[in-house]
Amino acid sequence: MNINSRTLSKSRYKLSLECPTKLYYTGKDEYANKKSQDQFLMALAEGGFQVGELAKYYYPGGHDIKTINFQQALHETNKLLKQENVIIYEPAIQYNNFVIRVDILVKKGNKIDLIEVKAKSFTSKDDFFAKRGGYIDKSWRPYLYDVAFQTMVAQKANPNWNITPYLMLADKNKKTSVDGLNQLFIVEKNKNGYKSVKTNNNITPNLLCDKILTAIEVSDIVQQIWEGRDIDPKKKTIEDEKEFLSRAEEYATYYNQNKKFPVSLGLKCKNCEFKNDNQPMLKNGFDECWKSKYPNFDIEEDHIFGIWNFRKSPELINKGVIYQKDLYSDSDLIKSLNPRQFLQVEKTVTKNIEEDIKPELFEEMDKWTFPLHFIDFETSMMAIPFLKNRKPYEQIAFQFSCHTLYENGEIKHSEWISKNRGEFPNYKFVNALKGVLDKDEGTIFKYSPHENTVLRQIQSQMESEPNSDDYKELINWIDEISEWKDEANESREGIRNMVDLLKLVKQYYYHPLMKGSNSIKAVLPSIFSSSEFIKNKYSKPVGFGENLKDLILWQENQNSGFPFDPYKLLPNKYEEFDLSKDELFLEDGEIQEGGSAMMAFGKMQFTEMTDTERNAIVSALLQYCELDTLAMVMIYEHWKSLK
Repeated sequence: MNINSRTLSKSRYKLSLECPTKLYYTGKDEYANKKSQDQFLMALAEGGFQVGELAKYYYPGGHDIKTINFQQALHETNKLLKQENVIIYEPAIQYNNFVIRVDILVKKGNKIDLIEVKAKSFTSKDDFFAKRGGYIDKSWRPYLYDVAFQTMVAQKANPNWNITPYLMLADKNKKTSVDGLNQLFIVEKNKNGYKSVKTNNNITPNLLCDKILTAIEVSDIVQQIWEGRDIDPKKKTIEDEKEFLSRAEEYATYYNQNKKFPVSLGLKCKNCEFKNDNQPMLKNGFDECWKSKYPNFDIEEDHIFGIWNFRKSPELINKGVIYQKDLYSDSDLIKSLNPRQFLQVEKTVTKNIEEDIKPELFEEMDKWTFPLHFIDFETSMMAIPFLKNRKPYEQIAFQFSCHTLYENGEIKHSEWISKNRGEFPNYKFVNALKGVLDKDEGTIFKYSPHENTVLRQIQSQMESEPNSDDYKELINWIDEISEWKDEANESREGIRNMVDLLKLVKQYYYHPLMKGSNSIKAVLPSIFSSSEFIKNKYSKPVGFGENLKDLILWQENQNSGFPFDPYKLLPNKYEEFDLSKDELFLEDGEIQEGGSAMMAFGKMQFTEMTDTERNAIVSALLQYCELDTLAMVMIYEHWKSLK
């Protein structure tokens, strides 16, 4: 049997818990799947591959079953299990239509430790539970159900085993005592094109020193899940009501027979990965599900899922209301919308394409002091720290961009990026940022609370240093430009506290093309479609900055009549450096989403690459971050042109 045959693996089991109908679509090349690359990329970005490899060194002397062929892995596992005492990494176990690959299995006679390793952090076992009732916290269910499923399969396949299940996680109470720990594990492509982790041959227990991963016994939680006591009965779905084993067997049968599980519609559909937005040659699982209930379903019609921050979709779906136009036409249901949501739905249904701007915005703008500084950070939080005395998932700020707009209209750009592998960049980052912003008293702008959060986290890191007095100037400066809660939970803010453009967008500005998003990636193209000022200025080369000065960012799409999204006009840096697909871990050099920047940084840290490819990634990161802050300038320029 091959691992790709129609058996229920732990990953497919987890997918079935999200929605059992997804089992019909998964693994089929004819269906679009937005998550097809996500798991690898996120593991690369967060250091998930390294966590899995590090965990093996906590259980030395084991046998590593590396084959991806399940039949071969099963044969190797069964052979090793004949030993009285043995440690196996990635052993294969099968029971009927269930198959699993356990991360680490420790066998001592019939006593078995089953250890599932996750690149997720925790502070105590209490994290697993909701604040009331002793039920499992929703965010932890996928991980704990994973262990419960594996334990069930292993127990059914080996009734004589006495199994103790563990969940091994990054412990935020621990600090690594090793410099460059994450650089001991490098992700690479093997000769067959698969990704694998290359470890330093000199790794020893003494080299690893203090452990930053902790194995938590979860026998009681597994039993709680098996008995159906893990979810508040008031919040259980029909599927949650089913007995654990029979539920899994039911899903396995549907998957094995390649039959579609009966469709149920709900909020779970909102972010379905099988929704096909831009791949016309592939099937659309989302569309098929909705058409099974509504034969005339039109995927082009504005769905209630598109309403900004709307939390009553389940109620409306139960009433058969799925389109914004149906909500708008119901005088009672429309009352469920707040003013911003109503504005969106009204403009959507009436096809009103005019932007809406509140006069209070101009009052806010009058308070700002030139020069205006627009900043954006790129950051990452990795499971395995760079330096000793650092904890898992501490904030890493590896890049910033700043556009400064002077009262006479002049614009200057500054940037900083950490290019070195294994460097903890945070303090250099803040020092460079201060060098840019501390030359005047101009207003500083962010887009979302992210920049404030990052600076406060870095400040805490500085304060915890033994030589914290060396950073006193930077610590005090962070207070000047940020906001926080004091020990009495009272709100405090510095004299140059950053202004949040996102907050102003939510309060005072809306364009119909933004639909349900306030992301800068939605606001900027919307403004491009309506602003004469932006059209006139940016239909010529930018003329300033480091990476964009030769680009023409306002270009009309002759097919649609709308301007191109400027983010889509960024040059592909991999093409510029003439790199082939075979050389890449990421499929292209188009860094156009915040998560992509984090993944690119993870790639620079954790993979072997040529100087050419490293330069391509750095160049792509720089132009992407620069456009983020130029986008903020453009939003300001458009607003100013309307005063």
